[in-house]
Amino acid sequence: MIVIGSGISALTLAGILSRFNKKKVLILEQHSRTGGYSHSFSRKGYTWSAGFHYIGNIFNGKLAGIVLSFITDGKLHWCKTPEPFESFQFPDFTFSVYGEEKKFRNDLIEAFPEEKKAIRSYFRDIKKVSFWFVLYYLSRFLPAFFSRPLELICSVFDKLALMSTEEYLKSKFKSEKLKSIIISQWGNYGLPPSQSAFMIHGLVANHFINGGYYPEGGTDKILESIVPSIIKNGGTILHNTSVTNVIIENGRAIGVATRSQKNKEAPLNNYYAPVIVSSAGAYNTFTKLVPEHLNLPFKNKCLELSRPSVCVALYLGLKDGINSLGFSGANCWIYGTFDHEDSFLNTELLNGKPSFCFLSFTPPDKITGKVNTATIIALTNYDSFKEWGHQISGKRDKCYYELKEKIAAGLIEFVTARYPGFSSMIDYYELGTPLSAEKFTASHEGGMYGLPATPERYRQKWLSVKTPIDGLYLTGTDVCSLGIVSSMMSGFATASYLNGPAGLFKLVRHMRKSVKRQS
Repeated sequence: MIVIGSGISALTLAGILSRFNKKKVLILEQHSRTGGYSHSFSRKGYTWSAGFHYIGNIFNGKLAGIVLSFITDGKLHWCKTPEPFESFQFPDFTFSVYGEEKKFRNDLIEAFPEEKKAIRSYFRDIKKVSFWFVLYYLSRFLPAFFSRPLELICSVFDKLALMSTEEYLKSKFKSEKLKSIIISQWGNYGLPPSQSAFMIHGLVANHFINGGYYPEGGTDKILESIVPSIIKNGGTILHNTSVTNVIIENGRAIGVATRSQKNKEAPLNNYYAPVIVSSAGAYNTFTKLVPEHLNLPFKNKCLELSRPSVCVALYLGLKDGINSLGFSGANCWIYGTFDHEDSFLNTELLNGKPSFCFLSFTPPDKITGKVNTATIIALTNYDSFKEWGHQISGKRDKCYYELKEKIAAGLIEFVTARYPGFSSMIDYYELGTPLSAEKFTASHEGGMYGLPATPERYRQKWLSVKTPIDGLYLTGTDVCSLGIVSSMMSGFATASYLNGPAGLFKLVRHMRKSVKRQS
């Protein structure tokens, strides 16, 4: 079997099939490192995750926790993000969020007693749309005799799940300040209230309702615990190997053509297998890898939907003493306004005056107890950077690096205004732009989350594990939903489908037994 890409969805799929089915899996990765957004990188003695910041509580017998324990052989240990695990910071108001649903709900009611009934209703609604998503997820890969009834049940909650978040907030709450607090985690799915489906907001809010977690020792521990079983069962990971197209004969995918990223003048190299799985995203798969002459009926819709959320990420190496400035190591959502539509546009970011950023710290070092790295993320747009896209990374025009420096200085100043002394803690910094993400992940325009989580995106029936081309399958965020856990579960979905009509049940039964033995 061939898998295109080596992100968490691809590794989950390969990990399951290598352990459960004893399959030999060839993973083709265009970057020099395994892991996609889950990999780590180092500079001057500091280490950061490229895109993993935290996950919610998936443990205590939940399916996602079982899948994670199975593919990592139970070797991972998790640290809880310090409480309060998040703070939503506005110019004259800060709301702290603790990883306990009852406290979160009661804190909102205490701050907005006149909205008590609406707040209680909101917590019920995010569970309803999370249930809708579970049904949606299962319908992406289960056989028709299961998926059709699920879609019928799903339709009961369609109106709630697929209204925009803005429509929901307007129908539920009166206080503009309360609306702003409720929606403050929108950066986790990259869309403002006017564009996002309420389902994705509810799913993310419910996912973090009991706090956040981070792998002890860093995100490389995830990869280190998955990859050995793939290799042990005869699998291979080829780095610096870009897939140029899927080879199709008589309507069936039979292999892929690849090009070396180190020597682009070298001839193409073909690999063949009876099963090809793409974790490169729906956009890349259907508009770049599949031959144009196939005229897939949904290709135009794929192009229309592909308006990815992009960001700049400022990676910081820190000196000692973050606690003295009021940091606990928890996440900070810092806003210059209560208007999230304005924060999403972040129009003055390029002039060094951001209106929003997300500040995330890595957990304390296990030996020293020090927090020595952080990341500042701010949403932006690809068009502001694409004029340098054709230039070689590291050798772009001077004005590109001047822009990067202006953005970095503006983000540091924005945080320092909130936490005086913050800038003096910084020992090293490096800014990644959408061009960086585009180069290292090959995602469309350096997008963070694949197809955006709009209501229209979740109405597309063609976004599923099975493609119209025999032998070609999908995995990744576009099959399931965005984020590390959803990406992982998309790998599980594809593995279930490839194991036949009863694949889900066979895998769950096997994984439960395996995890029980581990414990």
